[in-house]
Amino acid sequence: MLRNYLSAALGNLGRNGPYAGITILGLAISFAAAILIGLYVRDEFSFDRFIPGHERVYRMQDDLLLPGQKPRPTDVVQSTAAANLKLDFPEVERVARLANAASQLKLGDRVTGEPIDWVDPDFFKVMPFPVLAGDLNAAVAEPDGLVLTREAARKYFGQDAPIGRVLLVDSGLEGRLGLPPAEMKRVSGFHPMKVMAVLADLPASSHLDEKVFAAGLAPFSPIAVEDRHPTPTTEDLAVYVKLKSGASPAGWEARFSAFAQRHYRAPGGGQVMNRYWLARLDELHFTPSEGEAVGDRRVDFAIAAVGALIVSIAAINFVTLMTARATRRAVEVGVRKAVGARRRDLVSQFMGEALIYMVIAMVIAVVAAELVLPSVDAFLGRALRFDYLADPALAGALIGAALLTTALAGLYPAVVLSAFRPVAALKGGAGQSTGSVALRHALVIAQFSILIGLIVMTATIYRQTRFVLNDALRVNTDQVARIFTPCGSAFGKEARRLPGVQAAACASSKAMMQFDTGATGVQMADGSLRIIYVAQLGPGFFEVHGLKPAAGRFFSRAHGEDMVLDRPDPPIEAQPSVVLNETAARFLGYADPHAAVGKTVIWARWSPALADDRPPPNRPSQIVGVVPDFTLGTARTAIRPTLFFVDPNLSTFLVLKLDHGRIPETLEALRRLWRQTGHDRPASIVFEAQSIQALYKDVITQGVALAVCAGLAIVIACLGLFALAAFVTERRTKEIGVRKAMGASSVDVARLLLWQFTQPVLWANLVAWPAAFLAMSYWLDGFAYRVGQPVWLFMGATAAAAVIAWITVSFQSWMAARANPASALRCE
Repeated sequence: MLRNYLSAALGNLGRNGPYAGITILGLAISFAAAILIGLYVRDEFSFDRFIPGHERVYRMQDDLLLPGQKPRPTDVVQSTAAANLKLDFPEVERVARLANAASQLKLGDRVTGEPIDWVDPDFFKVMPFPVLAGDLNAAVAEPDGLVLTREAARKYFGQDAPIGRVLLVDSGLEGRLGLPPAEMKRVSGFHPMKVMAVLADLPASSHLDEKVFAAGLAPFSPIAVEDRHPTPTTEDLAVYVKLKSGASPAGWEARFSAFAQRHYRAPGGGQVMNRYWLARLDELHFTPSEGEAVGDRRVDFAIAAVGALIVSIAAINFVTLMTARATRRAVEVGVRKAVGARRRDLVSQFMGEALIYMVIAMVIAVVAAELVLPSVDAFLGRALRFDYLADPALAGALIGAALLTTALAGLYPAVVLSAFRPVAALKGGAGQSTGSVALRHALVIAQFSILIGLIVMTATIYRQTRFVLNDALRVNTDQVARIFTPCGSAFGKEARRLPGVQAAACASSKAMMQFDTGATGVQMADGSLRIIYVAQLGPGFFEVHGLKPAAGRFFSRAHGEDMVLDRPDPPIEAQPSVVLNETAARFLGYADPHAAVGKTVIWARWSPALADDRPPPNRPSQIVGVVPDFTLGTARTAIRPTLFFVDPNLSTFLVLKLDHGRIPETLEALRRLWRQTGHDRPASIVFEAQSIQALYKDVITQGVALAVCAGLAIVIACLGLFALAAFVTERRTKEIGVRKAMGASSVDVARLLLWQFTQPVLWANLVAWPAAFLAMSYWLDGFAYRVGQPVWLFMGATAAAAVIAWITVSFQSWMAARANPASALRCE
């Protein structure tokens, strides 16, 4: 019997080649997309799980709660937090700190920029990475110990285990603000360090992507510098905690609150509420952190849902085509029942046919996924693993998906086909039930609901991406580059004179808003203290970015009150004039920008000359202007109230506006000048547009991925609609002949057929519009500045879906409308 069923199934597949091919192709495309989406989502939820004992490892997080401000989440804390945590929380087994620095490595004459993670001696006891050679713990317990990944070992030494080899390492602290001259001399330059261990390459599913780890005990390391010059009001180090077996950080909120009040203070004096908490290692990928594009469970679940919807579209095609062609198999069903076949035998046969479709489609999908996976990895910057032969869970998921789709998509057609009565079927009277036709219409409506929803979502993400990369910044970053170098360096002075440089200015990392914005206290007229952010820059910074004053003026060297800090060692009492952004003006109580100009603001200016345990004094400054709100950071967070002032000593970036017609030669001239002014490391030239684009890499990736998914959904839907249209027009051949014989024109007939396939598109809006609106509202809530969801967007998506449907069915409709009525009337 099984052989008979298999023969019948293959024969039916052969007889209905075009329809079967369309069905299998749609299923294969959907399965391939679902496989790739599943691999991505699984990778998202596997971050840092490769580390043994990861369930006991946490990273200390700090939500800085400043008065009148939204919480500022960070993944770095004060340098003293590790020791204090170990003393105050006996449940802690080990604590280790990590400081990331943009360092340089030198081997022979070659100097390479390399971000380095400087770590405490217990770091690899907290996170035991897989080791290939050497002793990890011994390596970071020595002041000159260095640990490389295999990739870095091959890069620098051409071998997997260069134990004992020496690299010259730059600490990455050159130009750090606030360090005494003797300390700066100690940390500057290159220092020899010895390779003492080699790690296996860390997977892409690790929140740490550095390839070099160095001992924090080195006297020139950022960790050692922090220990010698602790700064309780700044946050510089990541702190990793390993709890004792059975311990949990649940219920530690009150203890952490007391911990913060005991050990730390607010900028400008007084107590601040640092809301500390512990994020588990395997949750770090989903833990919000300022300045870091982390994963989002909502987005991952949405992507998984999109994969399921794509498979649903293909399954709908299967159901609609199988039920539409049900009457073609009525005689076969009648004959089988007449010779004794039971209904459950027929259900088994048709379910078996469905399974054959699914298996063929799955095999094609697996091959397609393997071919496409390298391109997907390159786009995502991941290394997705698709080793189904060595991964039973993955193989089981593939088999389970095929079986589940077979059950969901094949059961109803099997029930419909097996329900025909033998007598009616053999007489040719087996028609389709009202329920079958209604279901098919409902499935087509569902298909177009998914299609319209995906079009709306894709368009919204595209509009938001364009908005955050352009309009939300409110600043012109076109051909603006920045170079990390002291403001008054010889390079900075000469670079301004290069022919391809149109304008130049100095800026601090705080002015660049690279998630390093400091804060200070502003004394209000009623004696209260408000926390406002501060940023140091040089004259011309606003002009380089195309900004114009909202009120008053910007900084100028012609105004001495702006430049009181423009000297090598300005006095502590020196207080420059300031410029506020519009948010700061409102925050300080001014009705409009013009009302703030000329007023006095009393605030605390930190100076490197101040002792670490002495808060800066409050002194008055005059507000000379208000700048429109802008950001060089992220649109995910609201623009903060910020006070700008000129301080060349705290400005470590040179910002250049380049002539767009001379970019290559200007960059080469800058690099040549960099070498001529005594730098033995490569110049770090970063275009602001590229830096900002990197902040939204996840959004761009989501948009492209969803656009591809929407495109696949359109292709699959068109395949099914094309086959369905072909069959429906074939079924209505005699009706069309009668209509034409009664005087209907070809245009009338074509309009009738097109209207039949337009109705599902219109009904689909009742589901697609509210679902897409709610989904996109939820996604857009992650941005402080976002686009709206205008009605025209939804109407455009509907129009697009209708056009897609018309294009798909127009050929069959027009050919049927132009057919000879006499031939149509002879059709049986």
